Amino acid sequence: ETLVKLGALHAHGDSGSGATAEAAFAVRGLYVGYGDVEVLHGIDLNILSGKITALFGANGSGKSTLCSTISGLVPVTKGSLTFVGADVTRMGAHKRSRAGIFVAPESRGIFPGLTVEENLTLRLQKASDRDQVLRSFPQLNQRRNLLAGSLSGGEQQMLTLASAMVNPPALVVADEPTLGLAPLVIAEVMALFQQLRDLGTAILLVEEKVRDVLGVADQVAFLELGHIVWSGARSDIDDERLIAAYLGGELGAAIDRPS
Repeated sequence: ETLVKLGALHAHGDSGSGATAEAAFAVRGLYVGYGDVEVLHGIDLNILSGKITALFGANGSGKSTLCSTISGLVPVTKGSLTFVGADVTRMGAHKRSRAGIFVAPESRGIFPGLTVEENLTLRLQKASDRDQVLRSFPQLNQRRNLLAGSLSGGEQQMLTLASAMVNPPALVVADEPTLGLAPLVIAEVMALFQQLRDLGTAILLVEEKVRDVLGVADQVAFLELGHIVWSGARSDIDDERLIAAYLGGELGAAIDRPS
């Protein structure tokens, strides 16, 4: 019943650049751990429809654990997860995926032993949808018969996101999407996220490094040792004390960089 409700809300929700920003996914009082080791300590976070939320944190801060919890792979110890108005705290990962939660893991989320076309077939049942992807991504079209594991990092990231571009989900969660990518490729990947945002999708970009993601973010949050230490609008990140306290000179350099 919950899955039907989510599907209906996703199908009839606002889309396009004029969509009203509202919380597609809300995290409230979230505690998560592995055995006796608690990793996330009472996190609150809103991921807004039609907005890019950037979550920054160092290695070991709990970023990947949060991504896995949102996707349903890691159970919640305490707290709640709400997706387009419905409680999904105990919902399984496959049901969340079907309801419109798309997760691009740090490992790219592809099947390296299958060809590009076979990877697309697993995600997109309609031949017309696959054809649309190949028209939109000429690089993938040229490599459609190659094993996905032989692609460059940027091409693998494009393959991961390609199906989302055809059928935009309500929520996209990307864990370290710029990892190992060259600057020009990062710009291409960020452009894909901006396109999804303009279609009304809520996007959570989870990164350690600030420079390349901050420029596309609408909302920003900082995760430190399992705690959200600051969150707010991108436009509010102009306090030098905040920069010095949480991210040192790297954030300052990103803000001061000419557009």
